[in-house]
Amino acid sequence: MADILIIDDDSLICDLLVQLMEKLGHRGSRALTGEQGLDLAKSGSFDLIFLDVRLPDANGMDLIRTLKQVPSSPEIIIITGEQEPDGARLAITGGAWNYLEKPFYRQEINLQVERALQFRREKGKVSGYHGLRRKNLIGESGLIKRCLDQVRSAVFSDAGVVISGEGGTGKGLFARTIHLNSDHAVNDIAIADCSAMTAGTAEQMLFGTKGSDSGNRGLVGLARNGTLVLDNVDLLPLSGQKILVRAIENNMQGSREKTERGFRVIATTTGNLEAMAISGEFNRALLKRLEGILIQLPRLRDIPEDIIPIAIYYLDRCCAKYRTAAKGISPECLEILRNYHWPGNVKELISAIDKAVASAIHEPVIYSIHLPSHLRAEVIRRGVPQRIQEDEDALSNEHESLPSFLERMEREYLEQVYYHADKDVKTACNIAGISRTGFYTRLKKYRIR
Repeated sequence: MADILIIDDDSLICDLLVQLMEKLGHRGSRALTGEQGLDLAKSGSFDLIFLDVRLPDANGMDLIRTLKQVPSSPEIIIITGEQEPDGARLAITGGAWNYLEKPFYRQEINLQVERALQFRREKGKVSGYHGLRRKNLIGESGLIKRCLDQVRSAVFSDAGVVISGEGGTGKGLFARTIHLNSDHAVNDIAIADCSAMTAGTAEQMLFGTKGSDSGNRGLVGLARNGTLVLDNVDLLPLSGQKILVRAIENNMQGSREKTERGFRVIATTTGNLEAMAISGEFNRALLKRLEGILIQLPRLRDIPEDIIPIAIYYLDRCCAKYRTAAKGISPECLEILRNYHWPGNVKELISAIDKAVASAIHEPVIYSIHLPSHLRAEVIRRGVPQRIQEDEDALSNEHESLPSFLERMEREYLEQVYYHADKDVKTACNIAGISRTGFYTRLKKYRIR
């Protein structure tokens, strides 16, 4: 996984390239000005930069030289217009890796990225955010990056880790990220669901069944030289917590009585363990053994800038899951996702996208009607936005035929995409995922000007 920055004053181009980079398994960031892009490049660790040489606030040639001098010394791919091949070739002589002419195609972008990163791998410089490998962990907000800084600290330490946050914030995903990037990654990660443990079952779940022929080594045995994740540790009864204390103290690996090497311990919780220990609801001895690095995950509604990137990432995954073609997503649908308060956090968002893809299995675009009804109802009750209410009113009209409804939705979708793209047909076609001929045919059909 590599960190890739897109610098272009066209927000649609930025969003498109960020999405493409994420589909390739990389982390994408964007900047709409040369100044903003340079600041990000200096403070980050980017492997590759897509740069529009015609920025309103910067000279492209000068910016190439400056960007090559930042600590990560990224490779640079120039974005240029159809009539600027000479300028692009000149940029390459100035230090850029290659150039792309608008309109560009996904296959060409994929090839350029692969070649640039292959060259960079040979130089030993490819890295993720702080060198982290992030599998399914999406987000570039300040709060998420702060959590990733703590993940990086945990990777290089064997200290206990407590990951705290509301349900659905991704605590398990962060635990796996720590394991994936640590020295323990060559061995197994064992996850203990503490909410399912009781005083009677904790012993067997952790240590397995007595006897060498049982084949049940328990979670402690599975985590040998690897990582033991104590999921929902705050839900474990006090009687079970005492057994857990012994498991950690003995650090058992090969048998119930002797340890060869320690395993890494990561705990997740929705509660405040310190407050629970003070009130007598949590074993203080266990807390002492878990304490080390605390990672407090944000609620999804506290990182609104990450909602759409997460939704788009999982939209593609759900399409692959249902073996259907990649789908677009309507502006109204995006508006609902942005304005819903997400009490179930990322887990609820992923579930909503899954439901939407299943509902639109044979359709090329996800509309607001495909989202769970309680999402739409909640946003409408809050009065955001009026046009969604109008969509709902139209949908409630029992006399509207299906062909009429589909035609109306297509017209409204095309209008919004066309005007959002400032009537640039190439950009609108990229967003809608249809050919230029098909787009012009629909513009004429619906008299969109």
